[in-house]
Amino acid sequence: MTRDLFAPVVPDKQAHHLFQQVRAGAAHTAARRLMNEVFTDFHDVDKSFVREFQSAGFSARVFELALFAYLREQGLSPDRSHAAPDFVIRGENPVAIEVTTTNPAQGREPDDLEFSPLRPEEIYDADQAFVFQLGKALRRKLTHRDAAGCAYWEKSHIRDVPFVIAVGAFHNQNAQMHVMSSVSEYLYGQRDVLSHDDSGKLTIATHGIEMHESGGKAIPSGLFRLPEAANLAGVLFSNAHTMAMFNRIGTELGYGSEDVALCRIGTAYDPDPNASMPQNFGYVVGDRPPGQQENFAEGLYLFLNPWANQKLSPQALPGIPFVDLLDDGRLMTMSPGGFHPFTSKTLTIEGSRANAYQMARYQQLKYLGQLPNADQE
Repeated sequence: MTRDLFAPVVPDKQAHHLFQQVRAGAAHTAARRLMNEVFTDFHDVDKSFVREFQSAGFSARVFELALFAYLREQGLSPDRSHAAPDFVIRGENPVAIEVTTTNPAQGREPDDLEFSPLRPEEIYDADQAFVFQLGKALRRKLTHRDAAGCAYWEKSHIRDVPFVIAVGAFHNQNAQMHVMSSVSEYLYGQRDVLSHDDSGKLTIATHGIEMHESGGKAIPSGLFRLPEAANLAGVLFSNAHTMAMFNRIGTELGYGSEDVALCRIGTAYDPDPNASMPQNFGYVVGDRPPGQQENFAEGLYLFLNPWANQKLSPQALPGIPFVDLLDDGRLMTMSPGGFHPFTSKTLTIEGSRANAYQMARYQQLKYLGQLPNADQE
């Protein structure tokens, strides 16, 4: 029997504004149906998921539900018989996953309803502020102890199981525009500087990072190297597992309204071995052919901790790129192939079927610079 995540269980004054937005209207029909389908098989061990989903925990619970969908999509059967960690995978390549998010300052909410792109001169400061939010979210889980004084990795049901923290970016309106390189720099304490030699071949120089600074404060870089992270086998990062992902995948499944069109634009991995910048992409949701349609693995990146007490096999979380440190000190990113977005934004257009689709196509071509010059103005 399908359980309805959108049947109100909290008073309207306590309901999160994004929950209220998603539960009403045709624009999110696809997301509602797909979320309810996924939740049907989701074991709510502490009976708090729906209440948190409808109130202050909306974004975190959406992220958790999307991770559950990813695990099931990969043929994994997460054990949710204990309240923590959130997911435990048994078998040949076990892993325990605790889910968290970067969050806005106490008492504030990101302006999710209106997106204002960062200006080029704002990007560096925004990335450093993001690193602080990332560090806060990860350390909050690393220092957490339950009523018995146990850390997550000390719980009897996951002893000797590699422990991973999955973190989603939700701290402000630009949170989903931060890319994996900022995460990598903070976790490993090093930055790759890209350049091209005289023949046009890409060269990579590695520079160490001691500290990250933002707002007059500083935190040490290289979290994986620090003693506090000795029991952290890896970090699973996403800036994509949002309500919009459910809406896009649901639309590709045919769950959406005919009078709603979605256009997805963003940046993605460029397979050119000499590329130093990502490539832009844009498509109208529903146009990708079967076999290339979006799945819940898209947008996930796994960072392995080479100094962890319990090493994690990348096969434990299949179908996604992973980052590891080579013996020579270089970082290696291994990809399973296919399409790997770094950042994306979904534009929702409502109207008659033909008009909505036409406008979505216009937005796609405009972003890619493929309109006639007169129409680019």
